Amino acid sequence: MGQHQQLAIVEAIADVMTSGEEGETLCCTLDSHDGEGNEVSIEVMQDSINITPYAYSDDPLERLETCGALEDLEDLDLEVVDWEAESYALIGIEGLELAEVAQLVDRIFIKLLGCNENYSPSASTEDVED
Repeated sequence: MGQHQQLAIVEAIADVMTSGEEGETLCCTLDSHDGEGNEVSIEVMQDSINITPYAYSDDPLERLETCGALEDLEDLDLEVVDWEAESYALIGIEGLELAEVAQLVDRIFIKLLGCNENYSPSASTEDVED
C-alpha cells in the first residue's frame, strides 16, 4: 500500500473505528475512480465495509481471494453480511484493527475495484443513525 493511501485511509476511518459506542452509527465513505474513470466507493463502519459497486455475481469473499485483495491478509476474520450481485457487498470486519481495515480497503480499491496504484481517495464521514 502506498504511503499516501495508507495515511489518507487511516486518517479518514480512525474516528469510526476507534470511537467505541459513540462511533457505532458513523459511516466513512471513501471515494475514488477506477482505471476507466468510473466512481467507486467503500463505506467503512465499525463492524463492516460496504463495497459499491460490486460488479460481480459470485460470492464476495471468494472474489476478494481470487483477485488477490486478501493476499497476506489470510488471517483476517471476514464474513459476508449481505450482498446483491452486480450491486453491493457488505463484508463483516468485526475485531479487525485500524491498520488491518486500512490495508484491506486499499487492496479492495486496487485489486477488486480497478483503481491504479497511485489513486487518491477522498473521504466523508456522517452519522447514519435513524
